[in-house]
Amino acid sequence: MRLEGDTTHTAPRYPGYMGDANSAVSQGELEAVADAAVQRVGGRGVLGPIDNGANIVVLTTEDQDEAIFELIADAMRRAGASQVTHVKWSSLGLPTGDFSAADGWRELSDAHVETTISAGERVEQDALLKLVEDHPEFTQIYAGDAGEGHYKMAIGSKFRANWMYRRREDLLARYTNFPVQIQRLLEGKLVDLFARASAVHITDPEGTDLSWDVSVDEAQLWRQGSWIPWHIIGTTIEAVRFAQVRPAFGGNRIDSLRKFAPIAAKHYPTINGVIAGTVNHTGFFPRMELEVKGGKVASILGGGEYGRRFKDIVERFKDVQYPAYPGPGYAFLNDATIGANPKTFRAVDTLWHTATPWYGGGNERYRAGVIHFGFGAEHDDPEFIKFGKEQQVPIKHMAHVHAYFADYKIKDRETGEWIKLIDRGRLTVLDDPAVRRLASLIANPDDLLAYDWVPAIPGMNYPGDYDRDYAPDPVTWIRRDVAGEFGKPVA
Repeated sequence: MRLEGDTTHTAPRYPGYMGDANSAVSQGELEAVADAAVQRVGGRGVLGPIDNGANIVVLTTEDQDEAIFELIADAMRRAGASQVTHVKWSSLGLPTGDFSAADGWRELSDAHVETTISAGERVEQDALLKLVEDHPEFTQIYAGDAGEGHYKMAIGSKFRANWMYRRREDLLARYTNFPVQIQRLLEGKLVDLFARASAVHITDPEGTDLSWDVSVDEAQLWRQGSWIPWHIIGTTIEAVRFAQVRPAFGGNRIDSLRKFAPIAAKHYPTINGVIAGTVNHTGFFPRMELEVKGGKVASILGGGEYGRRFKDIVERFKDVQYPAYPGPGYAFLNDATIGANPKTFRAVDTLWHTATPWYGGGNERYRAGVIHFGFGAEHDDPEFIKFGKEQQVPIKHMAHVHAYFADYKIKDRETGEWIKLIDRGRLTVLDDPAVRRLASLIANPDDLLAYDWVPAIPGMNYPGDYDRDYAPDPVTWIRRDVAGEFGKPVA
């Protein structure tokens, strides 16, 4: 389980520059950073361009730092907006409170599961759509912590991007200011590699060992539907679906199930193996191991309360035959999404206290080389959505497991060579000569392309015993890790 070889990219570290030094940042410096955020036009959560005379609305959570919002709102006005308003998600009927990543089981809380089922499609998008219908004067909209593509399909061109700037930490982080031209280059190189794949094999020292086959046609659709900034679609089947349904990828939701069904019937049986880990989007849980057979969760070991709830979900919907899916059941593998921003880190300000009930460990999934696996039958064809509402079954994925130190390999179709896209958690395109050359025009590429955050896990990249010190109770260890006890601070 110990990570062997060069430890340059695997040694624990955390963004020390986010500490006390930020308390000394002047108002003028903050305004300059806010102006830069508004001028950013590429990557995830972009705020620019601001249309001249724009009437902007931002959907924020209850724990939004009002001073940070006003900083960015002022920058938007300086960029040409005539009005900037923010509305709390809770005012649209969405739940709020004080939630902790210590309770990772909440990703499958009763409230989350039942809300997902009863709403039929996507709860936040539906609430936002109602707001837009009631207020047609809004011309630019920012909302949500993820799922920009889903928002754009629901709202249209008025929706611009997710809102990433809840706290001071978000505004001053290097990941929100990472050079867009480098980000786009490395993501493009990663996506291009998918077109060469005939097979995929993913392993991770926590126990993951998963593989699937890729046909020529699937590989082309994979490349076509896989690019989402910072969030590259690492499962062939999800990218195929996106290519078929999302207008941005050349697809159309109407009649897309008919195109999806034959690929699903052929592809899902090739997905087999094990996925294991201790983290999801909501937080942390005891180590859980999932056996995947024919693309679907066949058994679940461990996971504490989260594992128990996941088992209940599998059992509850085991006989549901979803349209276009090969056989009954809900817990199909949906994604193995690859983070692509080298500077992203595990949130600290909102880790143990957040107003968003189903978000806690979510920010870390965007760090380059982190993989998050997701499970659940999902599609955007109106017929699929209609089926979910009529049958009162979920039609989006809910459960996740994260992997930090994975090896992700594709088999080159022409040469038969296995090519590593991720090496012990390091996204290999970061070392591509073209990426490094472009980075060198801005700063030392060894610094610019290095990770600012690598978690410490005992028995892997830090002294200790994984099974004794971490797996049964990761929360106790992670509290010490985020406090800076184990890693080296990055200045």
